[in-house]
Amino acid sequence: MKEQIDYKILKNFASGHYSLKDFTQVSRWFKDPGSEAELKITIEQHWNEFPIEIVEGEKDLSSVLNLLKHKIASEKPSVNLKIKFQRFYTQAAAILLLPLLLYSIYSTFLATSSSDNSSLVEIYSPQGARTHFQLPDGTKGWLNSGSTLKYATNFLGNRKVQLSGEAWFEVIHNKDKPFVVSTPALDVQVLGTKFNVAAFLNEKVTEVVLQEGKVQVDGTDKKFTAELKPNERFIYDALLKTSTIQNVNADQFSAWKDGLLVFRNEPLSEVLNRIGRWYNVEIVMTDPMLQKFRYRATFQEEQIEEVIRLISLTAPIEYSFNNRKVDDKGTFKKRSIIIRRKAN
Repeated sequence: MKEQIDYKILKNFASGHYSLKDFTQVSRWFKDPGSEAELKITIEQHWNEFPIEIVEGEKDLSSVLNLLKHKIASEKPSVNLKIKFQRFYTQAAAILLLPLLLYSIYSTFLATSSSDNSSLVEIYSPQGARTHFQLPDGTKGWLNSGSTLKYATNFLGNRKVQLSGEAWFEVIHNKDKPFVVSTPALDVQVLGTKFNVAAFLNEKVTEVVLQEGKVQVDGTDKKFTAELKPNERFIYDALLKTSTIQNVNADQFSAWKDGLLVFRNEPLSEVLNRIGRWYNVEIVMTDPMLQKFRYRATFQEEQIEEVIRLISLTAPIEYSFNNRKVDDKGTFKKRSIIIRRKAN
């Protein structure tokens, strides 16, 4: 018989008033996949009562859930845990994640060994979604589609996060403890600022765009370092081992967190790459010459079919949508779009 979740215990745990027995119960609820639905309903019904500052009118449970997962990870005695937490919104339209869309919660606990005897908290944003997060020091931000953010449960003593994918950060200032975003190619060190980092594992380019404040970018191989000023974009090409700094409008590169796709005189190859990530589709360009075409547009609340159609009105392309295929394991593959040069 499935154990019933006691909201009073869950609430007390979130506020720091609980016994060892209560802790054991809460850990068991989050570990049991069968409790997922009831946990979601319980927290949703009482989200106003948790001791977390919520912006009026913005029904976002990420702060509540991040608090619970961090507390369980950091306070469980003598057991190394890797907490893998996933919170995502269901999109009504493929392009825009509205603030009040339906959401679902999926959380699991995996006992694991750790060489440094610490636990990790992982926040994941599924393909085709955007996920808001808040870290234990008050730093907040957004994770883009298919991105992962990890940090140790002793985060307050060492403000360092590991990023795979794209994230926008608004870092709480602490002059004594710099905030560090670590990616495979580079580390971004700040005291308090707003900036965007794009570091997808399957892409050769890592980007840092500074919106406010000042950041220092250091190569993980110690071969380069740079300081950025607001409205500067740092680009590192891992294949060519080169780095450049450009003057940009930083708002353009953080517009994704507000549900906008903004392109300003960008190569068509980059435009289609970002659109493919946004909609979780595979876009194949058959003619390399099309990469040189530059495009300018802003999209909001548009279906993928309409976005590609609008691009074709001003770019010399033709396109076709392929149906999703199913592999031998019954898994649907990504939808694919073929882009061709328009016939003369």
